[in-house]
Amino acid sequence: MDNIFYTEPKNITGNQLELTDQEARHASKVLRFEPGDELYASDGKGNLYTTKVISTTKSSVQAEIQETQFVPEPKIKKVLAFGVIKKRDRLEFAVEKAVELDAWEICLFDADHSERSRINEDRIRAIALSAFKQSKRRWLPEIIIKKSLDEVLQHYNDHHLITAHVPEQPVQPKPLQQQENLLLVGPEGGFSDREIELCEARNGEFVSLGKNRLRAETAVTAFLSHYLFSQ
Repeated sequence: MDNIFYTEPKNITGNQLELTDQEARHASKVLRFEPGDELYASDGKGNLYTTKVISTTKSSVQAEIQETQFVPEPKIKKVLAFGVIKKRDRLEFAVEKAVELDAWEICLFDADHSERSRINEDRIRAIALSAFKQSKRRWLPEIIIKKSLDEVLQHYNDHHLITAHVPEQPVQPKPLQQQENLLLVGPEGGFSDREIELCEARNGEFVSLGKNRLRAETAVTAFLSHYLFSQ
């Protein structure tokens, strides 16, 4: 199962599914799938389909579903929210690693100290999709864009908040106990005093990621790694 393709749920009807656009081009023109070949596809909603190719063109691959394997949603979910990173390659790295490290959703927001405000949402979603397929996950993380931390906290107001911030007495992350968790990482310039007060008002946890100063994308990776086995 070296290659897993993505198909939107709307492209699944009965016992057939269709690959379209880039997925179809990659299957038909790059990997040269032909009728009768076995093909694996996921809908990003927990289902992995074993299929047999029926027909191929450069814009569409039709396949018959032979078997379906379903993985339920995790009992403990980790939403990652982080301030937008200025350099595109580092932002994309953070998104890619967040997907690989099992973030349920990824929320990008303009923090008070953020230096970058424009995000190529299509590009970010393409990065997330590529990481989803490479890591062989079953649930595709949704990408959420917010204008401020205020909007993030309002959107996830029922989640347990855990903020990566160096408090006066550093506290190491503990195993997750709540079902819905919001893991919060600041931008490269750190959180503003106003944002820290917002987090304090939510009565969430503050944890340390160690004694060294980390780049934002490193903090994302380190933070999620602490909770990798919290399922």
